[in-house]
Amino acid sequence: MSTKRRKKFGTCRFCGARVKIENMAAHEMKVHPSLDHKEREASSLDAQEIAVNGDEIRALCREASKLLHSGQAAEAIKKYKQALKCDPDSYEAWNDIGLAWEEMGNDRKALEAYIKSLEAKPDLAAAWVNKARLIRRLGKEEEALRCYEEALKYDDTIIQAWQNKGSILTSMKMYEDAIRCFDAALALNDEYYMAWMAKGQVLMSLDETEESHHCFEKAYSLNPRYAWKAIADLITGETIEHASGMSAKRK
Repeated sequence: MSTKRRKKFGTCRFCGARVKIENMAAHEMKVHPSLDHKEREASSLDAQEIAVNGDEIRALCREASKLLHSGQAAEAIKKYKQALKCDPDSYEAWNDIGLAWEEMGNDRKALEAYIKSLEAKPDLAAAWVNKARLIRRLGKEEEALRCYEEALKYDDTIIQAWQNKGSILTSMKMYEDAIRCFDAALALNDEYYMAWMAKGQVLMSLDETEESHHCFEKAYSLNPRYAWKAIADLITGETIEHASGMSAKRK
């Protein structure tokens, strides 16, 4: 899951304040008037270097993302490593290299990457979702549930987070809470067929036959192929992790 581009900010070497690169000289003149000219000049050069490094990191991450989406995960990892060499605290690079490690089948390194991303930016909802998805696959449902809750605390428009949280609650037989999650997903996008299907399954468990049939019919009308597959999985008892790529509808 991609993240937003970070703005060009630098850290004042004298007081530690986060300041836009273009405002660094003015900041130092106003906040640190006792500095001599040479000290300000050196600080300005450091700020410019930060800006250049930021551009380089974004360029490397863009290249890596293209490689990852074209199926070249190993090459993408090389690019992400270059970005992290420039900035070991780049939460974007850590989050995205985690996706690449998953593609390579290395869950341990992927999980380490998501944790590093969250250490750098604890409110990064994308990393919480990626961590949740991975650890749920590893069988840690309760921890995954907490991760989805963290993700939704920072961004409650991530439709897959609502869906997968509801799926975990369903497996825990917390049906009413699960329905609330599916309803939250459908409030974001009423064409989200996965949520209609999952809600129908929960309602069927609660013997709400008529309402469950309505949900199944809605899911079938939106995606017949998925509805049949979901019914087959329901019969066999298979659990599906939902990540269709659907997002909230624009208002």
